[in-house]
Amino acid sequence: MVKNVGGDVTVVCYKDSNQKPKFRVVYYRLGGIGQSFLINGKLSPEWEKYLGGQQAIVNNPIHKEIRTLTDRFGQEIWGSDLWGKVGFEGGDFGMSLADYARQVDVGVTVSQGEAGAIPELRQGDGWNVFGQGLLFIPDLDAAESLFIRGAIPAGYAAFWGSSSESMRWVEQGQRMTAPTLWRSLNSADLENYEARYDAYLGRALNISNDAKDMSSLRQRSDRGKFANAGAGFDHGRRIEHRTLEALRYVARNGLPENYALVTGEPGVHYGWSFTAHTRSADLLVAVLENVGDQPIDVGAFTIAETGEMTLRRHAETQTLLEAATPVEKRLWPPGVLASGEKLIIPVRIEMPLIPEYFDWIASGYRDNFADGEAIRNEAVSSGQTPIMFVHPSETGNALFALNAEDLPTGRIPNLVERFEYGPAWAIRGLEIDGKTYDFRQHDPNNFILFAGGGIGSCPYIYTYHSDGEIWVEENHFLFGATSPGKKRTEELELRHFEGRLEIREKEHELAHLDQITLILRDDKGGETAYPAVWPDVLAEMDGQELILGYGERTEVHFDLPDGVWEGKTALVSATGYYVPFSDPALFASID
Repeated sequence: MVKNVGGDVTVVCYKDSNQKPKFRVVYYRLGGIGQSFLINGKLSPEWEKYLGGQQAIVNNPIHKEIRTLTDRFGQEIWGSDLWGKVGFEGGDFGMSLADYARQVDVGVTVSQGEAGAIPELRQGDGWNVFGQGLLFIPDLDAAESLFIRGAIPAGYAAFWGSSSESMRWVEQGQRMTAPTLWRSLNSADLENYEARYDAYLGRALNISNDAKDMSSLRQRSDRGKFANAGAGFDHGRRIEHRTLEALRYVARNGLPENYALVTGEPGVHYGWSFTAHTRSADLLVAVLENVGDQPIDVGAFTIAETGEMTLRRHAETQTLLEAATPVEKRLWPPGVLASGEKLIIPVRIEMPLIPEYFDWIASGYRDNFADGEAIRNEAVSSGQTPIMFVHPSETGNALFALNAEDLPTGRIPNLVERFEYGPAWAIRGLEIDGKTYDFRQHDPNNFILFAGGGIGSCPYIYTYHSDGEIWVEENHFLFGATSPGKKRTEELELRHFEGRLEIREKEHELAHLDQITLILRDDKGGETAYPAVWPDVLAEMDGQELILGYGERTEVHFDLPDGVWEGKTALVSATGYYVPFSDPALFASID
């Protein structure tokens, strides 16, 4: 289940004044269903407008390897609902899976069950994806260090809190919320995994008086509290770690630092859970399209390539490609590309963290680091020893104790957003109608394309919750206002408001905001408006705009009397529009 079905895009068009070849090269990054369908010879509805028409895909080593990943380790798509942008992770997309399946193939058979309409989907038709997974790490030494020796496990760094909140005092100097422990996943975690898993589970079962099922395993919360119950059983049987073999496969020639993080946190049933989030696989393709009205003769491509079956960072791939001797390859045996036809060339496999996951975790750790460190420093200076650590949601549940002087300085987890894997190509040149042209290289800094109907997802409003000291997403706004001509004013009722408001741009688009006003409505229907006072360009509707790009945010301030919002309904009036980077106008031919 993957979300990243968009793509980094570079566009270049040639129009030679003498021989007049006319073609376009676009780079797309596909993930999720979009990728799975493409390698199975079809297109999802979201990609039809970009890759539709007459197209062919080059069966090169990159294409063969992404097929191997999907066919051997892909996750089956099934159920009654489809969530997240056609790739399942993040976003606000949601619809019936049966309805979506019928958009792809009207002949899909649908049966009715208790959960609703269930389509009969075949993995061989593209209904499976190579996605992010969650792997339980059976780190018995770390668990014993916490619960038996009372020490931070060797090799782990501590973050005094979590990505969603800072560490909280339960009882000053005596009790604290359990921290997040983290380290980089390493090759040793994958070696002899099954035996170490049995040893970990066996230890948890022994402490739990030989529990045999989920119900009895939960009882160990009053004994050793060794492992999250979910680590050992799922509905009465052992969990099948579906991501293990996939991770072993892609990391067979080495697992780089910070490819995945092992994080230790209190589990659902009071125990301690060590887990690692693995990565999805995206396919970067170069699409050569004849955008003229005459056929073009496609000759040899000049290609630098690497066949290294390794996980690595982008700079390492570039070094391998720069060191390679370019060779000429004829990728299109028919030779002639008719008007409107496309040739899709896989060039690289990328292993990203899902953007929403990366942004949320990274920003959360940064936001909460200072507060967590302040609490840790106060604990050390309190002179109370030892300090008992408790479950964050069940503060009466004591997990383990540490001496205050043994609390290490916290560190923010190090996340690397993108790795690359396996064979890769760099297309240096291309012969068209007997003339050789430079083939512009992919530049991820140009702009981003995300499939989603061309309307983006619009900006989001967040409100502050003082009880957890966190920002919570309320809703998106200005949905569908995708150009200056569609600029409009919209009111949104907030579920929660206590004086603080934030606007975030979470998608690959530019938000243009002209005015933000807070409206407080009393129980008799009377309304009082409070224009924004900062950023000052949002104070009134005057054409002066605040522009937010992907990943940017701003808190909006209002001049509010203390507690004036209490007992009232809060609404936000916003005027503006946004421009998705999937706007087809961005891909217009350049003359």
